[in-house]
Amino acid sequence: LVGIEWQHLRDSFLADAVTSELSSSGRLGFPDLSCLWNSREIVLAGPDLLAVATGLFPAATVAAQATSLGMQPLDYDGVRLWVARGKDRRSLAQVNDTLLLIGYKETLEAAIDRSLLTTGRQMSPLLTRGARLATNFDLWISATALPDPLVSVFVPVDLETADFDGGLGTRSGLMLDAHYSMGTPEGASQSADYFRQAVPDFHALLRGMSVIEDGELVRLKLQVSPQELADQLRPPEPEKTATVEAPPPPVKPRIVHIVGLDDGPREIPL
Repeated sequence: LVGIEWQHLRDSFLADAVTSELSSSGRLGFPDLSCLWNSREIVLAGPDLLAVATGLFPAATVAAQATSLGMQPLDYDGVRLWVARGKDRRSLAQVNDTLLLIGYKETLEAAIDRSLLTTGRQMSPLLTRGARLATNFDLWISATALPDPLVSVFVPVDLETADFDGGLGTRSGLMLDAHYSMGTPEGASQSADYFRQAVPDFHALLRGMSVIEDGELVRLKLQVSPQELADQLRPPEPEKTATVEAPPPPVKPRIVHIVGLDDGPREIPL
């Protein structure tokens, strides 16, 4: 699971990066409905991507924007689907005016089928873990193992782990807190060494990260103050180029003309 507290994150320095991944041209390929960017929260579940967006989505607004993108309406078990053209495009389901689902058509239909079950429904333990993370972070991740295709969109680090939980907070500078399991203390020690060696090559914002071994767990912690964050994100000032003044043009010699001499006029340069 990946949780995005969009009501907070959209005003942060991470907004553009997250938007680029969610948009139709990004790796997650959401349909470009402007009302989606008014979401309060977006939760992404994998491996077959299903996104759940909460917010205010009036049916007439969704219909108008979906129609403008060429999406076709379809009713499935009482839920209005807006089906994208092309099998490689995400569609959406309007459960009600506050809840939208985004995914491929077959994924949406399977999710609706599960929601109608009255017995035998099982809740993923990741939901409980994600709920705890959501209270403190604007972007959080909970996974049973890495690597994971969905998680790799947000954590571009080559890791093989068991459980992973972590998040980023952006409301006061930058806070990162994550941990993952390596199964044994020896595995945790090796992974921690790997991370410590990799940290100097990270973005300057992340080079202050602490890597802590805790039994079979590896913990990653980072706190960047608002001032430090502003300093790191400030665009570099353009280099000042020295101006070289052109040398003055050479002074032309002054000529004195003398006339009336017996041997004719003369010119004497000064």
